[in-house]
Amino acid sequence: MVRNTVRAGMALMLAMALTGCAILHLDPGGRRGALASTRAEDVEAAKRALRQRRWTVAITHAEHAVARDGADGDARALLATAYLRAGRFASAAQAFADTLALRQADARTALNLALTQIATGQDDAAVATLTRYEGMIPAADRGLALALAGAPQQGVEVLMAAMRVPGADARTRQNLALALALSGEWPDAFFMVGLDLPPAAARQRILDWMRFARPQGTADQVAALLKIAPAVDPGQPAALALHAVPASVAADDGLDRYMPGPADEATVTAALAGAGPPHRTR
Repeated sequence: MVRNTVRAGMALMLAMALTGCAILHLDPGGRRGALASTRAEDVEAAKRALRQRRWTVAITHAEHAVARDGADGDARALLATAYLRAGRFASAAQAFADTLALRQADARTALNLALTQIATGQDDAAVATLTRYEGMIPAADRGLALALAGAPQQGVEVLMAAMRVPGADARTRQNLALALALSGEWPDAFFMVGLDLPPAAARQRILDWMRFARPQGTADQVAALLKIAPAVDPGQPAALALHAVPASVAADDGLDRYMPGPADEATVTAALAGAGPPHRTR
Protein backbone atom coordinates (compact mmCIF):
# COMPACT_ATOMS: atom_id res chain seq x y z
CA MET A 1 0.00 0.00 0.00
CA VAL A 2 2.73 2.42 1.03
CA ARG A 3 4.81 1.38 -1.98
CA ASN A 4 1.86 2.08 -4.30
CA THR A 5 1.35 5.51 -2.73
CA VAL A 6 5.03 6.40 -3.19
CA ARG A 7 4.96 5.25 -6.78
CA ALA A 8 1.86 7.33 -7.45
CA GLY A 9 3.50 10.39 -5.89
CA MET A 10 6.64 9.94 -7.94
CA ALA A 11 4.59 9.59 -11.12
CA LEU A 12 2.72 12.79 -10.31
CA MET A 13 5.97 14.68 -9.67
CA LEU A 14 7.46 13.39 -12.94
CA ALA A 15 4.36 14.44 -14.87
CA MET A 16 4.52 17.93 -13.36
CA ALA A 17 8.22 18.24 -14.22
CA LEU A 18 7.64 17.15 -17.82
CA THR A 19 4.70 19.52 -18.16
CA GLY A 20 6.80 22.37 -16.83
CA CYS A 21 9.55 21.63 -19.35
CA ALA A 22 7.00 21.60 -22.16
CA ILE A 23 5.67 24.98 -21.11
CA LEU A 24 9.16 26.52 -21.06
CA HIS A 25 10.05 25.00 -24.42
CA LEU A 26 6.94 26.19 -26.24
CA ASP A 27 6.52 29.63 -24.66
CA PRO A 28 6.84 32.22 -27.50
CA GLY A 29 7.55 34.90 -24.94
CA GLY A 30 10.55 33.10 -23.50
CA ARG A 31 14.28 33.70 -23.85
CA ARG A 32 14.30 34.47 -27.58
CA GLY A 33 11.59 37.09 -27.24
CA ALA A 34 13.42 38.75 -24.35
CA LEU A 35 16.65 38.82 -26.35
CA ALA A 36 15.00 40.51 -29.35
CA SER A 37 13.37 43.05 -27.09
CA THR A 38 16.70 43.88 -25.47
CA ARG A 39 18.36 44.41 -28.86
CA ALA A 40 15.61 46.81 -29.91
CA GLU A 41 15.94 48.64 -26.61
CA ASP A 42 19.70 48.97 -27.12
CA VAL A 43 19.17 50.45 -30.59
CA GLU A 44 16.70 53.01 -29.29
CA ALA A 45 18.95 53.84 -26.34
CA ALA A 46 21.91 54.36 -28.68
CA LYS A 47 19.89 56.70 -30.92
CA ARG A 48 18.70 58.65 -27.90
CA ALA A 49 22.26 58.98 -26.57
CA LEU A 50 23.46 60.25 -29.97
CA ARG A 51 20.78 62.94 -29.95
CA GLN A 52 21.93 63.91 -26.47
CA ARG A 53 25.60 63.91 -27.57
CA ARG A 54 26.44 61.22 -25.01
CA TRP A 55 28.90 59.40 -27.21
CA THR A 56 30.18 56.83 -24.71
CA VAL A 57 26.66 55.76 -23.79
CA ALA A 58 25.73 55.52 -27.47
CA ILE A 59 28.75 53.30 -28.16
CA THR A 60 27.92 50.97 -25.28
CA HIS A 61 24.33 50.40 -26.41
CA ALA A 62 25.26 50.13 -30.10
CA GLU A 63 27.96 47.55 -29.31
CA HIS A 64 25.42 45.53 -27.36
CA ALA A 65 22.97 45.67 -30.28
CA VAL A 66 25.64 44.49 -32.75
CA ALA A 67 26.76 41.73 -30.38
CA ARG A 68 23.20 40.39 -30.34
CA ASP A 69 22.84 40.43 -34.14
CA GLY A 70 26.07 40.82 -36.07
CA ALA A 71 24.28 40.71 -39.43
CA ASP A 72 22.15 43.80 -38.73
CA GLY A 73 23.54 46.46 -41.08
CA ASP A 74 21.48 49.24 -39.50
CA ALA A 75 22.91 48.47 -36.07
CA ARG A 76 26.41 48.49 -37.59
CA ALA A 77 25.73 51.92 -39.12
CA LEU A 78 24.55 53.17 -35.74
CA LEU A 79 27.71 51.85 -34.09
CA ALA A 80 29.91 53.44 -36.77
CA THR A 81 28.22 56.80 -36.26
CA ALA A 82 28.70 56.57 -32.49
CA TYR A 83 32.41 55.80 -32.94
CA LEU A 84 32.77 58.69 -35.40
CA ARG A 85 31.08 61.27 -33.18
CA ALA A 86 33.28 60.11 -30.28
CA GLY A 87 36.40 60.74 -32.36
CA ARG A 88 37.34 57.06 -32.55
CA PHE A 89 38.23 57.08 -36.24
CA ALA A 90 39.86 53.65 -36.53
CA SER A 91 36.88 51.90 -34.97
CA ALA A 92 34.52 53.99 -37.09
CA ALA A 93 36.37 53.05 -40.29
CA GLN A 94 36.04 49.37 -39.50
CA ALA A 95 32.36 49.70 -38.57
CA PHE A 96 31.52 51.69 -41.72
CA ALA A 97 33.28 49.06 -43.86
CA ASP A 98 31.29 46.34 -42.10
CA THR A 99 28.08 48.31 -42.72
CA LEU A 100 28.74 48.46 -46.47
CA ALA A 101 29.40 44.72 -46.47
CA LEU A 102 26.06 43.99 -44.83
CA ARG A 103 23.57 46.28 -46.54
CA GLN A 104 23.01 48.27 -49.71
CA ALA A 105 25.52 51.10 -50.07
CA ASP A 106 24.45 54.69 -49.51
CA ALA A 107 26.26 57.97 -50.06
CA ARG A 108 26.57 58.92 -46.40
CA THR A 109 28.11 55.63 -45.32
CA ALA A 110 30.51 55.55 -48.27
CA LEU A 111 31.65 59.13 -47.66
CA ASN A 112 32.06 58.53 -43.94
CA LEU A 113 34.15 55.44 -44.66
CA ALA A 114 36.45 57.51 -46.89
CA LEU A 115 36.74 60.28 -44.30
CA THR A 116 37.60 57.86 -41.49
CA GLN A 117 40.16 56.19 -43.74
CA ILE A 118 41.74 59.60 -44.33
CA ALA A 119 41.71 60.30 -40.60
CA THR A 120 43.59 57.06 -39.94
CA GLY A 121 46.23 57.68 -42.62
CA GLN A 122 44.80 55.26 -45.18
CA ASP A 123 44.87 57.70 -48.09
CA ASP A 124 45.10 55.08 -50.84
CA ALA A 125 42.17 53.17 -49.37
CA ALA A 126 40.17 56.41 -49.13
CA VAL A 127 40.81 57.26 -52.80
CA ALA A 128 39.75 53.71 -53.72
CA THR A 129 36.54 54.12 -51.71
CA LEU A 130 35.78 57.48 -53.34
CA THR A 131 36.40 56.00 -56.77
CA ARG A 132 34.27 52.93 -56.14
CA TYR A 133 31.30 55.03 -55.02
CA GLU A 134 31.88 58.05 -57.27
CA GLY A 135 28.44 57.75 -58.85
CA MET A 136 26.81 57.88 -55.44
CA ILE A 137 28.75 60.49 -53.43
CA PRO A 138 27.88 64.10 -54.39
CA ALA A 139 30.69 65.75 -56.37
CA ALA A 140 31.00 68.61 -53.87
CA ASP A 141 31.81 66.12 -51.09
CA ARG A 142 33.85 63.71 -53.19
CA GLY A 143 36.10 66.43 -54.60
CA LEU A 144 37.01 67.80 -51.19
CA ALA A 145 37.53 64.31 -49.79
CA LEU A 146 39.93 63.54 -52.64
CA ALA A 147 41.89 66.68 -51.80
CA LEU A 148 42.07 65.64 -48.15
CA ALA A 149 43.18 62.15 -49.21
CA GLY A 150 46.32 63.47 -50.87
CA ALA A 151 44.89 63.92 -54.37
CA PRO A 152 44.20 67.69 -54.40
CA GLN A 153 44.55 68.10 -58.17
CA GLN A 154 42.04 65.32 -58.76
CA GLY A 155 39.73 66.91 -56.20
CA VAL A 156 39.99 70.28 -57.93
CA GLU A 157 39.04 68.71 -61.26
CA VAL A 158 35.96 67.07 -59.73
CA LEU A 159 34.90 70.31 -58.07
CA MET A 160 35.53 72.40 -61.20
CA ALA A 161 33.18 70.06 -63.08
CA ALA A 162 30.61 70.44 -60.29
CA MET A 163 30.92 74.23 -60.57
CA ARG A 164 29.82 74.07 -64.20
CA VAL A 165 26.54 72.36 -63.30
CA PRO A 166 23.63 74.83 -63.21
CA GLY A 167 22.64 75.59 -59.63
CA ALA A 168 26.10 75.06 -58.09
CA ASP A 169 25.89 76.53 -54.60
CA ALA A 170 28.18 78.29 -52.12
CA ARG A 171 29.13 75.00 -50.52
CA THR A 172 30.50 73.72 -53.81
CA ARG A 173 32.43 76.97 -54.33
CA GLN A 174 33.93 76.89 -50.85
CA ASN A 175 34.90 73.23 -51.16
CA LEU A 176 36.62 74.11 -54.42
CA ALA A 177 38.40 76.98 -52.68
CA LEU A 178 39.71 74.67 -49.97
CA ALA A 179 40.81 72.08 -52.54
CA LEU A 180 42.69 74.85 -54.38
CA ALA A 181 44.36 75.85 -51.12
CA LEU A 182 45.40 72.24 -50.50
CA SER A 183 46.89 72.28 -54.00
CA GLY A 184 48.96 75.34 -53.09
CA GLU A 185 46.89 77.63 -55.36
CA TRP A 186 46.35 80.32 -52.73
CA PRO A 187 45.44 83.27 -55.02
CA ASP A 188 42.83 81.14 -56.80
CA ALA A 189 41.51 79.93 -53.45
CA PHE A 190 41.25 83.53 -52.23
CA PHE A 191 39.32 84.50 -55.34
CA MET A 192 36.82 81.66 -54.86
CA VAL A 193 36.33 82.44 -51.18
CA GLY A 194 35.68 86.07 -52.11
CA LEU A 195 32.69 85.07 -54.22
CA ASP A 196 30.75 84.38 -51.02
CA LEU A 197 32.51 86.46 -48.34
CA PRO A 198 33.53 90.12 -47.98
CA PRO A 199 37.28 90.80 -48.40
CA ALA A 200 38.20 90.88 -44.70
CA ALA A 201 36.35 87.65 -43.96
CA ALA A 202 37.79 86.00 -47.08
CA ARG A 203 41.32 86.91 -46.02
CA GLN A 204 40.72 85.54 -42.52
CA ARG A 205 39.39 82.28 -43.93
CA ILE A 206 42.47 81.86 -46.09
CA LEU A 207 44.73 82.47 -43.10
CA ASP A 208 42.74 79.87 -41.14
CA TRP A 209 43.18 77.44 -44.01
CA MET A 210 46.90 78.07 -43.99
CA ARG A 211 46.99 76.57 -40.50
CA PHE A 212 44.53 73.88 -41.54
CA ALA A 213 46.90 72.85 -44.34
CA ARG A 214 49.63 71.97 -41.82
CA PRO A 215 48.03 69.46 -39.43
CA GLN A 216 49.96 67.84 -36.63
CA GLY A 217 48.33 64.44 -37.14
CA THR A 218 46.41 62.55 -39.80
CA ALA A 219 43.05 63.01 -38.05
CA ASP A 220 43.27 66.77 -37.56
CA GLN A 221 41.75 67.94 -40.84
CA VAL A 222 38.80 65.53 -40.86
CA ALA A 223 38.18 66.26 -37.18
CA ALA A 224 38.20 70.01 -37.84
CA LEU A 225 35.79 69.77 -40.76
CA LEU A 226 33.37 67.54 -38.84
CA LYS A 227 33.83 69.49 -35.58
CA ILE A 228 34.89 66.31 -33.79
CA ALA A 229 37.50 65.97 -31.05
CA PRO A 230 39.87 63.05 -31.80
CA ALA A 231 40.05 60.54 -28.98
CA VAL A 232 42.29 57.66 -27.98
CA ASP A 233 40.82 54.63 -29.74
CA PRO A 234 41.30 51.17 -28.21
CA GLY A 235 39.70 49.68 -31.32
CA GLN A 236 36.43 47.94 -31.90
CA PRO A 237 35.97 44.76 -29.83
CA ALA A 238 37.35 41.87 -31.88
CA ALA A 239 34.20 39.84 -31.32
CA LEU A 240 32.15 42.41 -33.28
CA ALA A 241 34.29 42.61 -36.41
CA LEU A 242 33.28 41.05 -39.70
CA HIS A 243 36.79 41.37 -41.12
CA ALA A 244 40.31 41.39 -39.75
CA VAL A 245 41.61 44.78 -38.66
CA PRO A 246 44.18 46.17 -41.16
CA ALA A 247 47.73 46.79 -40.03
CA SER A 248 48.09 50.07 -38.17
CA VAL A 249 49.38 53.12 -40.00
CA ALA A 250 51.92 55.45 -38.47
CA ALA A 251 50.19 58.62 -37.28
CA ASP A 252 52.12 61.07 -39.48
CA ASP A 253 52.98 58.91 -42.49
CA GLY A 254 52.67 60.79 -45.76
CA LEU A 255 51.51 64.12 -44.38
CA ASP A 256 54.17 66.18 -46.13
CA ARG A 257 53.63 64.27 -49.36
CA TYR A 258 50.70 66.46 -50.35
CA MET A 259 50.54 69.40 -47.92
CA PRO A 260 50.91 72.71 -49.75
CA GLY A 261 53.19 75.63 -49.16
CA PRO A 262 53.76 78.32 -48.22
CA ALA A 263 53.67 77.71 -44.49
CA ASP A 264 54.09 81.25 -43.15
CA GLU A 265 51.52 84.04 -42.98
CA ALA A 266 53.70 86.70 -44.62
CA THR A 267 54.18 84.65 -47.79
CA VAL A 268 50.49 83.80 -48.02
CA THR A 269 49.57 87.47 -47.57
CA ALA A 270 51.96 88.44 -50.35
CA ALA A 271 50.44 85.84 -52.64
CA LEU A 272 46.92 87.06 -51.87
CA ALA A 273 47.88 90.63 -52.73
CA GLY A 274 48.25 89.61 -56.34
CA ALA A 275 45.25 87.29 -56.48
CA GLY A 276 43.43 87.20 -59.76
CA PRO A 277 40.66 85.10 -61.28
CA PRO A 278 41.21 81.33 -61.21
CA HIS A 279 43.21 80.41 -64.27
CA ARG A 280 41.47 77.02 -64.46
CA THR A 281 38.03 78.50 -65.18
CA ARG A 282 36.94 77.84 -68.74
